[in-house]
Amino acid sequence: MSWIVVGVDCATQEERTGLAYGVLDDAGVLELRRATLGTAGESAPATVAGWIAGAARYVVALDAPLGWPAALGSSLAAHAAGEFLEALPEHLFRRETDRFVHTELGKVPLEVGADRIARTARAALDLLRRARQASSLPLQLAWRPGDSSGVIEVSPLATLLSRGIRAGGYHGNAGPARKARAKILDRIANELGGTVSRDLLIENEHLLDAALSALAAADFARGDAIRPGDPVGARKEGWIWFRGRGQRALFE
Repeated sequence: MSWIVVGVDCATQEERTGLAYGVLDDAGVLELRRATLGTAGESAPATVAGWIAGAARYVVALDAPLGWPAALGSSLAAHAAGEFLEALPEHLFRRETDRFVHTELGKVPLEVGADRIARTARAALDLLRRARQASSLPLQLAWRPGDSSGVIEVSPLATLLSRGIRAGGYHGNAGPARKARAKILDRIANELGGTVSRDLLIENEHLLDAALSALAAADFARGDAIRPGDPVGARKEGWIWFRGRGQRALFE
């Protein structure tokens, strides 16, 4: 049975929200069929809800944090201005999944407890709320790769690094950024088939990140994503899903 996979490049402004829709067939082959921005025709939540409507199996992958460090919440709840915070900065501002990505892939994700990414995270949760309202499906977080449908948190950079692709400088509208996006597509050409124009993904960074998020959703649907060592903690803080080390050598 095939899977519907949806990648969302989250943003605080809907016109900068990238959306990608694909189908993962029974053989595990991903076909990307649509890529659009959130304001093209209808709202981003309505588009996501429409794409997964009636799907027996689906994965919606959002490229923004869906939770905050547990220590940050518990520390601030009892904190008063001027008082010392006992928790270490490592635990206040980084989640366990952030530390795991650093250990596995050598790159620290943006810290939702400290960086501007927090605004994007809040916008992602609002998009998810509205998609649930527009959909007949529960759109709950998924925790069993290859088995459960639902929503996952992903990182396009982690998805690339898990394939041995160190792609810097691909965001932006300048010529070098477009060339970097073209090189990324060259590296993943055997994984990202379908009818979406290559030029479209080169032209728009948000659409490429949405496509990479859909690729991460496909990894999850295939059962290739690494599970958290602490499932209880991950359900509180969130978890970045990406493919395991064992697959990386195929692309180096």
